[in-house]
Amino acid sequence: MKVCIVIPDGVGIRNYLYSDLLKKLIENNSEIFIWHTLSNSAIEEIKKVHSDDQIIFERMPVFRETKSQVFIRELISYSRLLYNSKLQKNETILNNWKPRKQGIKKYLFGLIELYGKKISKNYQDIVKLESYYEKLVLREIPEIYSEYLKKNEIDVVFCTHQRAIQAIPIMTEAKRMGIRTVGAIFSWDNMPKARLSVRTDEYVVWSSLMKEEMKTYYPEISLDKVTITGTPQFEFYNKEELYSSKEAFFTKHNLDVNRKVICYSGDDKKTSPFDPIYLEHLAKEIENFPKESQPQILFRRCPVDLSDRFDKVLEDYKHIIKVGNPEWALEGTKIGWDLVYPKYSDIIELMNVVKHCDTVMNVGSTMAHDFSIHNKPAIYINYDVEKESGWSVDTIYKFQHFRSMPDKNAVHWLNDKSEIKTVVEKALHSKEKLSNKKWFDCIVNEKNNACDNLVNVILKK
Repeated sequence: MKVCIVIPDGVGIRNYLYSDLLKKLIENNSEIFIWHTLSNSAIEEIKKVHSDDQIIFERMPVFRETKSQVFIRELISYSRLLYNSKLQKNETILNNWKPRKQGIKKYLFGLIELYGKKISKNYQDIVKLESYYEKLVLREIPEIYSEYLKKNEIDVVFCTHQRAIQAIPIMTEAKRMGIRTVGAIFSWDNMPKARLSVRTDEYVVWSSLMKEEMKTYYPEISLDKVTITGTPQFEFYNKEELYSSKEAFFTKHNLDVNRKVICYSGDDKKTSPFDPIYLEHLAKEIENFPKESQPQILFRRCPVDLSDRFDKVLEDYKHIIKVGNPEWALEGTKIGWDLVYPKYSDIIELMNVVKHCDTVMNVGSTMAHDFSIHNKPAIYINYDVEKESGWSVDTIYKFQHFRSMPDKNAVHWLNDKSEIKTVVEKALHSKEKLSNKKWFDCIVNEKNNACDNLVNVILKK
C-alpha cells in the first residue's frame, strides 16, 4: 500500500517520524511518501532514525488562502469558540481567539466577531459555513496537488495535525479523488479549541475522553469514524536502551549525584510570563535548605522561548540551578511551534530528565504526564506574583482540558510563595500516592501500542 504522510510543521516529527510508526508501516509492505514543509537539515535528522529507501520525501507546495477563505475559516473558529464556551460554561475557551489588532485586519476581525455572535447561536449554521468553506477551497486548489497524488498512486493520506492550514488543500483534494484520508488530533487539549481545520474521512485520538469530546464538539462526525489509538509520544519511555545511567546524566549536567533534583520546566512567554520570578522564588527558598538536604534545580526551558528573560536568575543562582535546555532546531528567524523541530537527541534527553529527576515544577505543563510514567510527582504553581498584570494562574487552571483531572490530588499544588519549602519536601520525600497516574490513564489510552494501532487504522487492517 502507498501511504502519504503529511507533515505540515516541525512538531509532528517527534510523534510520527521519530517513533516506530514508519518502521511498522514498512514491515507491513507499505511504501511511504512524506509530504512536508521541513528543511533539509530536518530531513537529515529524520534519516538518522529511518534510513530506509522506501521512504520518499517531497516538499509540499505553499498554500495561501484567499481573503474570503481566511475570513470564513476565522469566522468558523470564532463561532465555534463562542458555542463551545457556552456549551461548557467556560469562558476561558475564548482565550483561544486571537484577533489581529492592527491595520485593516483589525476591521476584518471586528466583522468576524460581529457575524460570529449571530452564527454561534445555531450549531447547524456553523456546519453549513464549514461546508461552504470546503467548496471555496475546492474551487482554488491548484492541479499540483492532484498530480502528486496521481503520480505516486497514493492509497491513503495521513495528516499529523488537525490545525495546519498547509494541509487543507491536500486532504480536500484527496477526498475529492476518492482517496482515504485519516487525521490525527495532535494533543490532549485540542478538541475545545475550534481548530479542526483539516477535515478527513477518519480520525485518530489519544483516549476515550477525546472520543467523547469529538462527540461533544463535532456531533456531525460519526463516532465510528473516530478510533482510539493512543499517541506515540509516550512510547519512547519504553525504550530502555535509550536511558543513560544516573551517574552519566548527573555528570552531563554538573549535578551532585547524592542530592535530589527538581526539574523546573518552563512555559512559553505568553502562557507563563512570570516564569523567571517563579524560578527565582524556588531557588531563593532552596538556598535556605540545610546543606545536607538541599535539592538541586535542573532548568529546562520551553523550546520556543529563546528569550533572555531567565538569564539573570540563572546567573544569580548558578550554584543551585543547572541548565538542560531542549535540543530543538529553529527554522528561519521567527519563533513559533510551526517553525521549530526537535532533534532526535532531545527525545533521549527528555527521557533521561524524567527518569533521573525526582519531581517537576511548572505552571500547568504536560510534563506532569511525562513524570507520571515513572510514578513521579508534579508540582503545579498556583499563585500570582503581580495582581494587576492582567494574567493569572486562575485562568490557566480553568482551561477546559484541566477538567479531565479525576481529582485535585493529581498533582501537588503550590498555592503561595511561603509554601515552597513544605510542598517541595512533600514532593521529594512523601510516600503519599497522588492520582497523577489515574489522570494520565484518563487522557492517554493504549500507552504501549500507539504505533501498532495507528498502522491498523492507516492500513485499515
